[in-house]
Amino acid sequence: MKSTEEKLLIETIVSFGKTANEMIKLLALEYKIDLSERFPFAKLMSRQNNLWKGSLNTNWSYWFHGDACDFENLQTKQYLHVKINRESNYGAIDNFYLFKFMQTTDSLKHAYEILKSEKVFYEILANLEKKKIIINIDEWPLKTLILNKKYDV
Repeated sequence: MKSTEEKLLIETIVSFGKTANEMIKLLALEYKIDLSERFPFAKLMSRQNNLWKGSLNTNWSYWFHGDACDFENLQTKQYLHVKINRESNYGAIDNFYLFKFMQTTDSLKHAYEILKSEKVFYEILANLEKKKIIINIDEWPLKTLILNKKYDV
């Protein structure tokens, strides 16, 4: 049985995954990128062509760095950090950035009110991992956590 905190964190992870995939699709559409390619964002990650940062429609800015792309809504200040190196697993969880996503997402304010302690947030994440609700899809020593598909709503 899941606690209220666990349910709120799963809701946050589902919202994050949905938003991450929407933004990746928007980026792919804007730059005519085939997401089925092995390294679909190679041309955007290059600093040579100035495509590594920019804006999508009028609401979002994006910038690539390392193995991720960050997005920020210019009106709401919603912040989204998406790992792009995991072959279409755009909902990979980074504890710090998932917490920041929850903090800056208006539809998750109710979750933030309950999970606003980073210590509690991280403890619940660890507990979800122990319960196999969050799973590692990488090989040791690397770690790429995603929501177990049977819990994805």
